[in-house]
Amino acid sequence: MLKVGESDALPAWLVRCLAAMFPRTTQRVLRVHPGRAGRTKRNDRYAAFSMDAPAPILVEIDEMMVEAIASSRRISVSTVDGADRLLVTLAAAGEVRYLIELAGVIDADEANDLCDFASIASGYYDRLVDAETDPLTRLGNRRVFHSRVDAGMRRWITSGKDYFLAILDIDRFKRINDTFGHLYGDEILVHFANLLRRTFRAGDQAYRFGGEEFVMVYGANSERAGEQVLERFRAAVEAYAFPGVGRVTISIGFARMPDAATPSTTLIERADQALYYAKENGRNRVCGWDALYAEGKLPAKVEANKDVTLF
Repeated sequence: MLKVGESDALPAWLVRCLAAMFPRTTQRVLRVHPGRAGRTKRNDRYAAFSMDAPAPILVEIDEMMVEAIASSRRISVSTVDGADRLLVTLAAAGEVRYLIELAGVIDADEANDLCDFASIASGYYDRLVDAETDPLTRLGNRRVFHSRVDAGMRRWITSGKDYFLAILDIDRFKRINDTFGHLYGDEILVHFANLLRRTFRAGDQAYRFGGEEFVMVYGANSERAGEQVLERFRAAVEAYAFPGVGRVTISIGFARMPDAATPSTTLIERADQALYYAKENGRNRVCGWDALYAEGKLPAKVEANKDVTLF
């Protein structure tokens, strides 16, 4: 039985089941990112990444995939020139997150019998994701972050990119709640989460840790590029007109993952130190732990196993 934090393991389990049911097929798992594909220049509606390699690989999306994603149809079957193809979708909160693709020889009667099985798997997936999701912003919650981020970063760093963990904190959020009320505060959090989705790329990971604090895990080609990503987001938040409130700013602290052995607790502590420095030195700014440490502005030692509390 899969547990909270393991929704991303369900597609691989489903593939193993389908491979046993359809032994004359090949299978692959595709991670779908609706609404972000314009930046990939592959499809103007969706992006899809193959999850079978050590690092996600962008793949072409064809019309059958688009139709399956757009309609949220659990099973789609087609036959072209004697070659069969079957797509199974996994959706959560009304959004298709995964496509399971089988290609080869598929018996039509068996494909029809698969409907109940796919329905159960899809419902199970939806409930797993719901347990891993912050109910207000629909971002990943703190619980799922701790269950997956270490393994994820160890895999990502093998792709040759630099990877970063950033803590983003809305400035003077308590004052906003006290002045405008908690309903307006909640609306700011929802708009903030939507800005995160629009600004960062498919494959980057966003989490709400609680209150007004968020965590991003993302990749970039260099430390300078990693800082520029955050600076663009900081400027986007500053320029955004939040309904009923107006101007809101954020402070950001980030740390680069130096090697695959570095645990997430170390990165959290480093990013938290950089965030504290940003807060203490004017707010509405982006600060990197590595640069601050090199300048002697931060403590020399970070406890790798420290139980970090961010709120």
